[in-house]
Amino acid sequence: MRKNILKLTRLFSFIACVMMSGVLLGFSGCSEDIDESNFAIKEKQTAMDFLSSKPEYSGIKAIFERVRFGNRDNASTLASVLSARGNYTLFIPDNTALETYMQNVAGTTDVSELSDEIAQLVANSCIIDNEGMSAYEVADFPESGTFNKQNLNSRSLSCVHTENDEYIINNSSKVTRFDIEVSNGMIHVVDAVIAPSSDRLPELIALAGNMKIMSYLLTATEWANSLLQENDAAYEAVDHGETFIQSGVPGTFKIPMYRKIGYTALVETDDVYRNEWGINLVMNEETGEVSNWDEVMRVIKEKCQAVYGTEAADDLTNPDNAVNRFVAYHLLYGKISYNNLVHHYNEYNYKYGNNKEPQRNNCPTNVWDYYTTMGNHRGLIKITQVGDAGFEQDLDHKVYVNRISEYDNTRGGDYRETGVKDAGVLLSAENGEYDNNALNGFFYPISKILLYSDHVRNMLAGERMRIDMVTMLPELLTNNNRGNEYTKFPIGYIDNILNVSSGTNILYLMDAWSPAGGGWNDYQGDEMMFTGLYDFVLRLPPVPKSGTYELRMGVAMNPLRGMAQIYFGDHPDKLTPAGLPYDMRQTVGGSGSSIPWVADVEDDEVNAENDKNLRNQGYLKGPQYFTVTNGKADTPVRSRSGSVAAIRRIVGVFDMEADKTYYLRFKTALKKLDSQFFLDYFEFVPTQVYNGPTPEDIW
Repeated sequence: MRKNILKLTRLFSFIACVMMSGVLLGFSGCSEDIDESNFAIKEKQTAMDFLSSKPEYSGIKAIFERVRFGNRDNASTLASVLSARGNYTLFIPDNTALETYMQNVAGTTDVSELSDEIAQLVANSCIIDNEGMSAYEVADFPESGTFNKQNLNSRSLSCVHTENDEYIINNSSKVTRFDIEVSNGMIHVVDAVIAPSSDRLPELIALAGNMKIMSYLLTATEWANSLLQENDAAYEAVDHGETFIQSGVPGTFKIPMYRKIGYTALVETDDVYRNEWGINLVMNEETGEVSNWDEVMRVIKEKCQAVYGTEAADDLTNPDNAVNRFVAYHLLYGKISYNNLVHHYNEYNYKYGNNKEPQRNNCPTNVWDYYTTMGNHRGLIKITQVGDAGFEQDLDHKVYVNRISEYDNTRGGDYRETGVKDAGVLLSAENGEYDNNALNGFFYPISKILLYSDHVRNMLAGERMRIDMVTMLPELLTNNNRGNEYTKFPIGYIDNILNVSSGTNILYLMDAWSPAGGGWNDYQGDEMMFTGLYDFVLRLPPVPKSGTYELRMGVAMNPLRGMAQIYFGDHPDKLTPAGLPYDMRQTVGGSGSSIPWVADVEDDEVNAENDKNLRNQGYLKGPQYFTVTNGKADTPVRSRSGSVAAIRRIVGVFDMEADKTYYLRFKTALKKLDSQFFLDYFEFVPTQVYNGPTPEDIW
């Protein structure tokens, strides 16, 4: 309620200002040539002006005057930056909160005695540079998850909105004053210094007192050693340039200055192991350590072997070992914040609105995506956020692992959840009193034991798997590229894009993050684009079960696109052509088009026949599930044709094994440096879906 009041208050203030401006200016039109001598104008304070005027914030002010904005010797101080124009969100501790922190970490209450490292941490942790976006008001805070923009330490700050209508930042700092508006941003006061943990993911899990079993398993299998890396020093040591301009594409692409490495873990609490597997930890009263690990491991080995087999039974570090495989299925590449586990932008009936944090708007339908787990035996995990109007209303917006739902997927339906085949495993945003935001990753408590059982594999392999391109590239999630800015990635930056020719430009683009949008046909509003004399290989996610799959790719046609030969196979250096070269410049439907797209009519039998004819030519209409990104969610891409069509191209039908890795190669068939090859999403569709007794739905 408070958020709505805040928004209305600002709206009414804005309207009043506009009306007053209309009276004063006589609605004479927009002009910057106004005679300001007739007006008494009081400029708003800058952030530093505000801090200078309030003695209770003298400590953080002194730190800002000391710390520099960036690493260069001639960089300006933060005080100078916060005295100029900009859009900054500041979470400011008062002197009492700052002195408490300094006493705990440095044994002093004197700011001048702080080390440069601590001063830098404190300063950079409490500032978000919103750049071209306005600063965060409290009404823009995520309900549960992290802010879309990172702080100056390139860390994501978490936020929880409690039942008491309080906002807790990074699990430790309560916002006590909010929305202090200054000319260059917004200030919020917190009751404790924000200092994100410097512990890496396995270290932070070990500090969680309710996750002793998983911490032990990570160590015993040596998976903990694989979760320690945090950055790519070799990449950061090379000057890759700062920006890139692509002919035919408006705007400038930034080149990443760093390449952070991150991970995500899904972790059962010890209570889950006790409730499901009957495992009780016995604690030594003198040492406080667990004293019955032998018995605990006996049960875990037995349970895991029932699912994963007995190969290398005595070697927990062997990737074929059942316990090792069990742990690996809990681990994902990429540092993925809670509210980015799924991505909202243009799913059916979704209204993006004005919010900087899109997840908190009306979400009528389920949203999901798929992730590849770590280990030699790569697994597939489906993560679903339940919509507003699921069949169980109390589940609204909760996040589940491997939830398999039933939907109103008729031609005239709305794709709301109508039931479940498997409810899946509930995933929680935070772990109570324990911090889950590590230096190089996040971990999330889960409500049940997570197994890649035959049941789970069969359920996943029984439905159409639509996987967004960005979630196939964990580096984009770790480095917070998604939804933030046009980006050019140097060759080698993305592990799942390999065998890249020197003439390939790898670009990330996103639609305008606004109610108007740009009218793009992209699934969830973003895409990968490849230009130049491109030739590259894409590593695909695994299929959950061996069988025959139809592989499709989403395509947004337009005259600027290119043409490429596509190859497929299980070895990146030995791939075979999959059909003829594919031309994305084609007009879809209408006279002269080789793609027989026909608009839907009221007669569904006619529509089904037209769909069948289109499919016979190797295409499907775009899904009904998402819309043209105009912010209104009222134009499904299924209805998009012509020179700006949104369709699905059938790459081929392939026999695929669950334990194999498959690849696609894309090689330009044109000698044009500015032709654009577009990748948005893929569909892996098992035989029983695309060729089963019941026709595949249009969603």
